[in-house]
Amino acid sequence: MISPAVGGLFILATLVVLIMALFRRSPVRRFYASRAMPRRAAWLTVGAWVVVFIVLVSMTPPPPETGNSHHAAADRQTAATSTPRPATSEPTTAAATTAKAHASPPRGVPDQAQRARVKRIIDGDTLELAAVAAGSALHSTAQVDVRLLEIDTPETVHPSEPEQCFGAEATAQLRRLAPVDSTVWVQRDAELRDRHGRYLLYLWNDDGKFVNHELVAGGFADATLHQPNDRHWDAINAAAQQARASSIGLWGECSHFGARKHTPTPQPQAPPTRKAESQPEPAPEPPPRPSLQASATRTRPTSTAPTSPSATSASKKVTRTASTATATASAAKADVAVDLAATCHADDGDLVQNVGSNR
Repeated sequence: MISPAVGGLFILATLVVLIMALFRRSPVRRFYASRAMPRRAAWLTVGAWVVVFIVLVSMTPPPPETGNSHHAAADRQTAATSTPRPATSEPTTAAATTAKAHASPPRGVPDQAQRARVKRIIDGDTLELAAVAAGSALHSTAQVDVRLLEIDTPETVHPSEPEQCFGAEATAQLRRLAPVDSTVWVQRDAELRDRHGRYLLYLWNDDGKFVNHELVAGGFADATLHQPNDRHWDAINAAAQQARASSIGLWGECSHFGARKHTPTPQPQAPPTRKAESQPEPAPEPPPRPSLQASATRTRPTSTAPTSPSATSASKKVTRTASTATATASAAKADVAVDLAATCHADDGDLVQNVGSNR
């Protein structure tokens, strides 16, 4: 096959020669003028040019197909790849792997879909797969990143964007539809990879559910067209419109698609206050004991209430005791006064005697 660049160089060289032939003193005119038969040489040159042009055109690959025709081309490539190979002397394990790769898909899965296994879930619309055998969508059995076509789920692991509303729910739903280590079926469209190198595929699980469509219909994703891949766009877009009109999933939980996940702000809590330790109440001071004299001199209040004979007898005893204590105290005071007077008198006599002797 001849690349289009070679054909372009050939046409450019032809134009240069024709332009130079317009001038009389150009090398092209001098070359033909030096020939014995200039006209014959010119016609031979034109014939050779036509032959070369036809050869180049026939060897140039056709341009890429557009529109609905690219779906037919993808189907032809898938069918050619999935054609059973003749039996060979390969080991039994390789034959078993090939048989599994070309096993008939479940009901609802396209016949040309390729079998693979789920290795890891990244977020709601991205996962890692490994083909059971090489095919039209996955050319090897290596583990690759796959981006589900025609859908977009809220971000959860974007390096420069915060987690978006309903992103965790979309990731959990993809895990339910396509669990890790489960068997899935994939189908490609016109454009196989995106600018990040991820494979752009449609996905069916082993139950025959169209995962791309299920995520949109359940309100876990929005429909997004990835041109020129539009094989299942009509069905996916219709499911998105229905989910949005019914406020299903994120359309009822989030203010809009791509809104930030609401995280409640924790309220500041006051530090716990330690309860003051209860101090034992001081014991009341005992009342002062009355002195004997105060007890003796204190008189009991009179009462108009009638008293019993025993109470009257006790009162008389207290009165007699108080009288005796008062008399005893008075006698003691009198004795002290007499002693003090005698002492003073004796001192005065001595003082007078001393004064007389001095004279």
